Amino acid sequence: MLPELGVSARSGRRRALREFARTLALSAPSSAEIERLDIALTHASFAAERSHATAPLDGHGGRADADNERLEFLGDAILGAAVAHELYDRKRGLSEGKLSPLRASLVSQSALAQTARRLNVADLLLVGKGERRTGAAMRPSIIGSAVEAIVGAIYLSRGFEAARAFIAREHLAHVKPAAGSDPKTALQEYVQAKYKEAPHYAVAAVTGPPHDRTFNVVALVRGHIVGAGEGATKKQAESAAAAEGLQTCKRRPASRVR
Repeated sequence: MLPELGVSARSGRRRALREFARTLALSAPSSAEIERLDIALTHASFAAERSHATAPLDGHGGRADADNERLEFLGDAILGAAVAHELYDRKRGLSEGKLSPLRASLVSQSALAQTARRLNVADLLLVGKGERRTGAAMRPSIIGSAVEAIVGAIYLSRGFEAARAFIAREHLAHVKPAAGSDPKTALQEYVQAKYKEAPHYAVAAVTGPPHDRTFNVVALVRGHIVGAGEGATKKQAESAAAAEGLQTCKRRPASRVR
């Protein structure tokens, strides 16, 4: 992948990625597909330490992505759609109010980390020296994000149906959702892993007569509103705001949530 890797190291990584592609049911992966997997398994800390490393595995030419953050962004959207599709089909008796927290639990960092560990993602994940020393390659937020990046890579290589099949086969068939997980739990877990602090909630407005109140609540991260929701109770409104806030935080680069 990188100029400072010797021929033997590059060849070994290429072989390992091809083996991994087969475990993902990517039969006869092309060079472009191996390249995407390589990017999906490259953390930003590794790329930052080697800012000049912009060559693909064969050492020729450049590539737009030096790390997996853009693939993670794409994979997050595909994962959310695929999980929503599966729940819609499988949980026909559940209302939207029950489907949303279940989906949040299934796409949470802890759930994705379960899949990452089962697939031994950390064995192939390239992280910076500092991150490696602290054991970051096994941190749920990092390996969970790598799974999202892998989903993005599969989507670009084989399309939505292949990505959905992978999610159903390798993630949903094995993952155990956290008991009682809800959007507030999912948002807190994500924000604490990403920014080392907790989200906050504020009531923006209360409308309606005493017997028919509507609460409007905003979710804040680092003092910025990331989501808004309403409900018949403050708890319901906070849950709705958290669900929107989680999607906002995942779409928005860390540098823009200050």
